[in-house]
Amino acid sequence: MSSPSARPAGESVIGEREVVAGVLLMLLAATLQPMQDAIMKYLGGAVPAVQVAWARMVFQMLFTLPFVLIGPGIAGLLPRPYGLQILRGLFIGCTNVAFVSAIVVMPLADAIALVFVAPLVVTALSALVLGETVGPRRWTAVVIGLAGAVIIIRPGSGLFGVVALLPITAAVSYACYLIVTRRLKTSAPPISTHFFTAVVSAVAISIPLAVGMATGFPLITPVAPSPGEWGLLAVVGLISTVSHFLIILAYNRAPASTLAPMTYFEIVGATILGYLVFGDFPDFWTWVGIAVIVSSGLYVVFRARRRHAQVPISGSDAGL
Repeated sequence: MSSPSARPAGESVIGEREVVAGVLLMLLAATLQPMQDAIMKYLGGAVPAVQVAWARMVFQMLFTLPFVLIGPGIAGLLPRPYGLQILRGLFIGCTNVAFVSAIVVMPLADAIALVFVAPLVVTALSALVLGETVGPRRWTAVVIGLAGAVIIIRPGSGLFGVVALLPITAAVSYACYLIVTRRLKTSAPPISTHFFTAVVSAVAISIPLAVGMATGFPLITPVAPSPGEWGLLAVVGLISTVSHFLIILAYNRAPASTLAPMTYFEIVGATILGYLVFGDFPDFWTWVGIAVIVSSGLYVVFRARRRHAQVPISGSDAGL
């Protein structure tokens, strides 16, 4: 008679390999995304941030279209339910405009760190909007994490004021996007939702660009990018699409509670690129704020896992 533990042990090894593969895929996505962000920051010096955000969504839509046609087919171009799908696209469109605007005028690591308060906002909205149970410990972590954001944008620093509202707006909008995404979790193939989100976002961002063309308002008036700039915009859309696929593959192999901490690796890449490319390096108090935000986010993730609650998703899952 064979040992009763032989088969489960074999299955455990396979499971561990899948989890390791998922973690590596998520780390790869978190490595690619700061590269995308650095390119957008570079382009922001010549192309309006709103136009950069628009081009990102357009190229993401174009790169995703063949996979929709090969997979779900024509029906996958218009995933249901339409209302929530459109709302999701509007939220990520707002997120991208605010985020690109933030990284153009702020150090890369600072902006990304502030956007990482989104999982904490998701925890708060889960209680207030979805009626999920959030205990006092997680509420405390949310408050402490938001205090970390205040440390980064502390009064008297160059980040305090209207500029600081950009990444905070991106974080809140992204949190709303994640809440809607939860409702759409099983309603349509992920690739269809990803494509339609890009379509809605591109259309929505076209509106301020059209206003800019009509009024000449500098922040939203589109320009004619050079061939090299078009190439970089295409690379941004390609990285966004590739990283999204990597994240899908990662979540097919490992649980969200295991992968969520990996997304904070994006701050490391942003710090390195920010220093090498733009000469920016976080000061002491910014590092303190980053540590507070990351620690609070990780606590919320692990506490949610222990409570069998849904794990808030971090910035990497939107390709930010």
